[in-house]
Amino acid sequence: MKKISFFIMLAISMMAFAQKSVAQKEKLTTKTATVNMGYTILNAGEAIIIYKYVHRSHSPKEAEKYAPKYFFITAASDELQPLTKTKLKEAFPTNHPFHDALDATFREDKELVLYDDFHKMYKISHLLMMNSK
Repeated sequence: MKKISFFIMLAISMMAFAQKSVAQKEKLTTKTATVNMGYTILNAGEAIIIYKYVHRSHSPKEAEKYAPKYFFITAASDELQPLTKTKLKEAFPTNHPFHDALDATFREDKELVLYDDFHKMYKISHLLMMNSK
């Protein structure tokens, strides 16, 4: 009887894992990126909305292993994209002044989450506003 219970529990665990794996392959949108899933909106109302994802299922010792990840959306799409210079350029394909400003302002993708205290907005939003046609 114990063997049967063990196998039933094992089967349920495997089905739950399979469902989670399938769900992760689906596109991440504003509807699926919720606070309960670990996503936080950092700058609602700006032209480029930044989402921060924090992996919650780990011990404090593993904090470096699970650094926050950043995503963004624009008015043109509600699908979250990784916050990288390449993806930002793809989101605004014809805005070459914005592309040039990104390259001139940020050396690495991790700098894209810098906040502009003077303008009270994220730097990428300010760059887009200053370089829009």
